[in-house]
Amino acid sequence: MTTMTSAQAPRVAGPARQRDFRRLWLGYSISAFGSEITVLALPLTAAVLLGASAFQMGLLTAAATLPNLAIGLVAGVWVDRLPRRRPVLVATDLASAAALLSIPIAWWLGALTVTQLVVVELGVGCARVIFRPAYQSHLPQVVERDHLTTASGHLRTSDSGAMLVGPGFGGLLVQAVSAPVAILLDAASFLVSAACIRSLRSPERSTTPTTPNRSMGAELGEGLSTVLRNPSLRAIAGSAANLNLFGMLVMALFVAYATRTLGLSAGMIGAVMMTGGVGALAGALAAPRIAAKIGAGRAIVAATVVFSFALFALPLAAGPRWVELGVIGGGELVGGFAVMVFDVTAAGLTFRAVAPELLGRVSACNGFLTQGVKPLGALAGGVLGTTLGLHTALWIAAAGATTTMLWTFLSPLRRRETPDADSPRG
Repeated sequence: MTTMTSAQAPRVAGPARQRDFRRLWLGYSISAFGSEITVLALPLTAAVLLGASAFQMGLLTAAATLPNLAIGLVAGVWVDRLPRRRPVLVATDLASAAALLSIPIAWWLGALTVTQLVVVELGVGCARVIFRPAYQSHLPQVVERDHLTTASGHLRTSDSGAMLVGPGFGGLLVQAVSAPVAILLDAASFLVSAACIRSLRSPERSTTPTTPNRSMGAELGEGLSTVLRNPSLRAIAGSAANLNLFGMLVMALFVAYATRTLGLSAGMIGAVMMTGGVGALAGALAAPRIAAKIGAGRAIVAATVVFSFALFALPLAAGPRWVELGVIGGGELVGGFAVMVFDVTAAGLTFRAVAPELLGRVSACNGFLTQGVKPLGALAGGVLGTTLGLHTALWIAAAGATTTMLWTFLSPLRRRETPDADSPRG
């Protein structure tokens, strides 16, 4: 009996050469582009067309992320108990499309309200919370494990490209046809994503747990303990949560501050947000090289130091219009680069550190820990913006964000080349 050497072993094609991953990637990319349009169009609808107050803007921003607190952990356990994920991915895409479609319809009927926008954000947020762990645990069904980090980099590159093109295009579209109509494109993008997922040919292997009678509490505890007992994963989750808390405070007030205080048009806001996409695209492409050169852990630490200070750009922006746009755009550029280096490197580390059967729960627990603080930050932004004023609230957020780097700097990430070894995958 002869054995095959590593040199003779057939090489598995990279993810971009696999038909099903290309379909999955295409749908993800189009949906990400549509979502970037809504990121600008929906708050513009509230602030400009409906005259929403600072508190209402905070409530609207909070609604999109509140489901992370409400159903985030349960969604992860539920997804891990399912034998198939694709039907769930298709269903959540269709639900998001239907919710977003209601906005232009209500606008045309003259019945659109801030309350409806909040409800839509809640609905799309719930779909997103279910979609995320389902997508995360479905990816290893499509891509070989050795290529998961590369595949994750492709998806993050799509996120960056969407951030680069989506806001600018969305700003122009809002000015041309109004914000509610622009949201139609996002609804259509979810339909395309659903069609791409539905078209996958490879059979989906069943991943039903062998111990279906375990309590949900036990499975939740297993996912949480995986994150919290690993010092590196815990530091990544803590830093992401810290930045999201103060970042959402800024996001809740950004459109209101930009339009009412700085007097920026929708096109200008879109152009400024595009610089964040430029930085994010550069960060996604550079992340593997940075991690290879200085180590994954140190790359994550460096990224948190950089984006800890990026939020100062908005309250610092003052003077002639070109200075305001340059300062805000510069902050978006640097912050986008650092966040994407963090995301790509952290995703690869998580794939290496977590067993496949735990990915859904770990993804949901990470979502709960890192995204669950977003509604708190958004509501705090609305309250501080109402009581102290928009500019003061932005200064508070920027100062608070500087504590983000402490999570990773005081962790094993800064002194280990392979931090995933803290908790070997079983």
